[in-house]
Amino acid sequence: MKLNPNNRLEKQVKGTEKQGDNKISLEEDKYVKDPNDKGQMDNFIRVGHDYFEVIFKKDRYGIKRPELKVRKKQELVFDFSVTEVKSIKKYKDFTVVPDNINYQQEVDSCYNLYYPFPHKPKAGGEWAWTKRILEQVFGEQFDIGLRYMQALYQCPQEILPILSLVSTERSTGKTTFLNYLSILFGNNMVILQSSFLSREFNSVYGHANIIALEETYIDKKDIMEKIKALSTQKAILINPKKTQEYLLPFYAKIVTTSNNESDFMKVDLEEIRFFVRKLEKPKFINYQILKELKAEIPAFLHHLNQLPMLQWDKSRQLFTAEELKNDSLGLVKFESKSWLFHELRELFMDEFNNKQPNEDTLLLTVKDIKEEWYSNNNRVTFKYLRKVLKEEFGFEAPKNAMRYFGFHTNKNGKPYFIERSYFGDDVSPAGGMQIAK
Repeated sequence: MKLNPNNRLEKQVKGTEKQGDNKISLEEDKYVKDPNDKGQMDNFIRVGHDYFEVIFKKDRYGIKRPELKVRKKQELVFDFSVTEVKSIKKYKDFTVVPDNINYQQEVDSCYNLYYPFPHKPKAGGEWAWTKRILEQVFGEQFDIGLRYMQALYQCPQEILPILSLVSTERSTGKTTFLNYLSILFGNNMVILQSSFLSREFNSVYGHANIIALEETYIDKKDIMEKIKALSTQKAILINPKKTQEYLLPFYAKIVTTSNNESDFMKVDLEEIRFFVRKLEKPKFINYQILKELKAEIPAFLHHLNQLPMLQWDKSRQLFTAEELKNDSLGLVKFESKSWLFHELRELFMDEFNNKQPNEDTLLLTVKDIKEEWYSNNNRVTFKYLRKVLKEEFGFEAPKNAMRYFGFHTNKNGKPYFIERSYFGDDVSPAGGMQIAK
């Protein structure tokens, strides 16, 4: 029986908010504090044979973020005493254990590269602008979007579908949503160009819980497959500069944005890892929306904590294929089909509209199609034609041979039944005329 990961969260979520004065008690407070409040060597760590310093920098939103910087032992000895360097906290290795509720910096003598969650839930506030941006992104699938956000916050160790935000129009909220996620999840999220995934050094995203790829158009198969693999990958070998390689648990969720609504990436018909949302022009304008969203985070987190516990018994990525289905995903899958599918589709439609306008069904074998349209094209083999007709069109040839009329004459064979109704409004009714719209 599959265990519900929320079983362990129920006590955690309830334990984050105290009643009455609504004060919050989070492990974050034990870690993210001004370095001046620490002992002289407390900001340094040793992992294996390598030394690092934890520094703190404010981001563009005024939130102080911890970062890990490599330091050389000889420089530390030069700056401090040998005794002080020997006092630096030692860890056996790096690890990643995502937890936004009960954070632990040290796990099994390993240094946790997952950063403390930088916000605290608080009851009593409003989250009206947060609701607006979520409605803008998730539209009629708002409830699914809310559960998606709940899972990011409460269940960072679980798998989620690849969220792809698309629109040909500018200023629809794609970048705003990514910036909001960055404010919300801090250093546990990175925003990259997809080309980063093909680089030798991967430490920039190897520890991340959310990897956002901006303005994505993937035509290279290796990057395309890497994105799909990362969405369900269990571990990653980190290849950092200046230090030795190490293996980490991997829990990243993928978010992409693109101006290409239909062909930003090849998505197969049976693919269930994508949640595609087409964004329209927003009905509101707020140039200070990120400030509003940041101010609403405590109230929104409190709201997420009041929602019913998430159920993972129907799908390992929380949502079923039926829940993720929408017109945008259907369009991407349609455009992801092979060039031969799209060419044959045009040829079949032309046959119905112009050459055989009174027929409801075309009866054609693979040999008929090859000889009529591709006799001089060596790329189009009988095997390739069968594959496209069966897997991409969904056509089935009869088991037994029959007498039929092909392109020019009566024949014996096992023809595919190609129905006029398959093409919907793209072909005119039998015996009728296609009216230009």
